[in-house]
Amino acid sequence: MMDQKTSTNNLPRVQSRGIFVFIFGFIFGVLISSFISVALSLGIFIVVIGLITLLGEKIWNKKIGKEVLFLSLTLVSLGLGVLRYSIKDFHEPLVPISQGVVVSEPEQRENSTRFVFQSDNGEKVLVSTDLYSSVQYGDQVRVEGKLQEPGVISDDTGGRPFDYGAYLAKDDIYHTLSFAKVEVLSSGHGYFLKDSLFKLKHSLVGKMREIFAEPESSLLAGLIVAGKVAMPKDILEEFRRAGVIHIVVLSGYNITIVADFIKNVFRSSTFSVVGVVLFVVMTGGQATVVRAALMVLAVIFAKMFHRKFSAPRALLVAAFLMLIQNPKILVFDPSFQLSFLATSALIFVSPMFERHLKWCPEKWGLRTTLATTLATQIVVFPYLVYSMGSFSLVSLPANMLILLMIPATMLIGFISTLAAYISVMIALPFSYVTHLFLAWILGVSHYLGNLSFASITVPLASWWLIALIYLAITIFVWRFQNSLRRSAS
Repeated sequence: MMDQKTSTNNLPRVQSRGIFVFIFGFIFGVLISSFISVALSLGIFIVVIGLITLLGEKIWNKKIGKEVLFLSLTLVSLGLGVLRYSIKDFHEPLVPISQGVVVSEPEQRENSTRFVFQSDNGEKVLVSTDLYSSVQYGDQVRVEGKLQEPGVISDDTGGRPFDYGAYLAKDDIYHTLSFAKVEVLSSGHGYFLKDSLFKLKHSLVGKMREIFAEPESSLLAGLIVAGKVAMPKDILEEFRRAGVIHIVVLSGYNITIVADFIKNVFRSSTFSVVGVVLFVVMTGGQATVVRAALMVLAVIFAKMFHRKFSAPRALLVAAFLMLIQNPKILVFDPSFQLSFLATSALIFVSPMFERHLKWCPEKWGLRTTLATTLATQIVVFPYLVYSMGSFSLVSLPANMLILLMIPATMLIGFISTLAAYISVMIALPFSYVTHLFLAWILGVSHYLGNLSFASITVPLASWWLIALIYLAITIFVWRFQNSLRRSAS
């Protein structure tokens, strides 16, 4: 009777470990396939071996031992990861035809307008055309120009080469077309919801430009709905040198900070959920923002229902589901990687800092914001050094001076924009406060970003060195949490 009771008590633990083994096996299969071309038949073979192992154990011993179960799960999940990547990576080479539909929101860059064009034979092309082109999402167009296949872009300054072809391939884009001639044939061929979101975004940005001067209007638009594409090039360079470019990237970095700030101000996770959803709607539902928001929402829901779920499990499951949908984002999507790292910092590292920041007042969520800032800076830092090859010496003070203002700037700036639809006079007090916040952000980034020692170039770090750093961070956090459990017991 005792053995049966013990076995029953251990069942949930075995099931939980089995789920983790399956998820990590799948992720490892995707990771291997991202760097090594693995045949589809090999993935099927690995899955079959795992199933045969499981079936053989059942027939031979009349039961399945834990070791054999975990081995079989590892093989099956590894093979499924290889299979999923192979299916995603399969592409029948076709030459795009000249007529098709604009399937992305056109972005105005420094001297061109860029959009994704899907030809009538299904091929996607990244098109660059005139800066003042009138093309819109959902337009049926005819394009003319020289097609190119993107490859690896070398950095003349000695930075890390960028595999632009692999980056575009994750979104099924295998061709680019520069200096294209675009003829609009008709409109209204896009999805209604997506088209409505883009129109809402354009309306908000237009209203911001009515009530704020440059560069403040571009900064507010970048913070709330448009990301860094709305920012002037010189301002972006100052933000990069100051180490605060992440605030206008619309990734998990700022979404986590905003969600955590809302939760601490309103003392309600429900407000955090509403705030994140509203943020996604305002940005036009961009894929990168949706991925980042899903990770943040997974953590919020896990904390809301902590009796049944845990934040680490929710984060892992959210990442797993995203990789099922698109396995290429694991290696080739910086937004996914930054979102995962920033959210992990919020879950594991931020509580460690908050525990040792008793001297910092809790009023206005100051202690939590400081802990979140330090945690995300430390966790994201090795990845940024690896990917960008530079390091901002003023990043920490710049982030502390700016990030505390970001949630309030976004909230009051959004309120002033909405009020401007009713009357500019009603929006005036809100816009004045927003102006002060925006001026502060621009002033700090300008002063710190223009210091001669603000940013330094570092030698390119090997991937294994960055992996060792993250392994060390993981071990440190794990030991810290174990010590807390021992002291609690």
